[in-house]
Amino acid sequence: MASSCGGGEGATVESREELSNGMNLMDFSDEILLHILRYIPVSDLVLSIRRVSRKLAALSLDKSLTHLVNLHKDYQVDKDKVKQLMREIGKEIHELNMAGCYWLPGSTVDQVTHCKSLVRLNLSGCPLTSLRLSKMLSALPRLRSLAIDVNPGFDASHLSSECKATLSRVLELKQTLYTRSYGVVPCCTSLEKLLLHFEILDRSCFILSGQLMVGESNVPHYQNLRVFYARLAPGLVNQEVVRLYLAVLSDRTPEKLHAFLISAPGGFAESCTVKNLLDSMARSVTLDALQLPRS
Repeated sequence: MASSCGGGEGATVESREELSNGMNLMDFSDEILLHILRYIPVSDLVLSIRRVSRKLAALSLDKSLTHLVNLHKDYQVDKDKVKQLMREIGKEIHELNMAGCYWLPGSTVDQVTHCKSLVRLNLSGCPLTSLRLSKMLSALPRLRSLAIDVNPGFDASHLSSECKATLSRVLELKQTLYTRSYGVVPCCTSLEKLLLHFEILDRSCFILSGQLMVGESNVPHYQNLRVFYARLAPGLVNQEVVRLYLAVLSDRTPEKLHAFLISAPGGFAESCTVKNLLDSMARSVTLDALQLPRS
């Protein structure tokens, strides 16, 4: 009986050891570990986790983890971490989301130039000047999707020929406008999707340097456009500026347009521009989605 009990106790100890060994994270398959690592911020993954072991070093640099880098409102990431991250894996990044990283200085945002393979870039909320944007986009020839803010003082004449060449290949553009401007739209000659957020303050209508003319935007640039979306903040100035965009579309409505959406609080005053555009769309395009403010 004693022998039997001893054997049972030994088996229990052995089972516990096997169970303990089975819980070792490093014994999991690469597929499972990669799935787990996807929940860790890339900055921690590259700058900390990969230094734990050789296996984690290799897995942390797997393309499935480094192709998409999301720093969106990652308040734990400071300027030094971002600079080091760009130096470590910049060439591997295909999609970079820095939206809402308002605390990062412009010199840190400049580090995006290390990401030569970027296809999608979101810089909404980041500090950008015309010259900084020009330098950055000049180094990103593969870019196809861009999101930026257009602030007072933006001057498209500061954009270099290399920058404009990059913009000419962009297919999707999101612009948040804080001033009366076309931003980079006239340079985006291949646009298929245009998303506009109008956040212009009423007092900006007195800034003459921000005035727009329809002639600033080249009509043929819109002919590949499939989706047009505009979201307006309250204020008559936002309605005035969006009509300048619509005037260009009404002059020659893109035949490939299939979604046209305008979101505005309250009403949207009637105008000849809007009426002409709607008449043109009724004649020349077949829409899958249409949304207009109450008017």
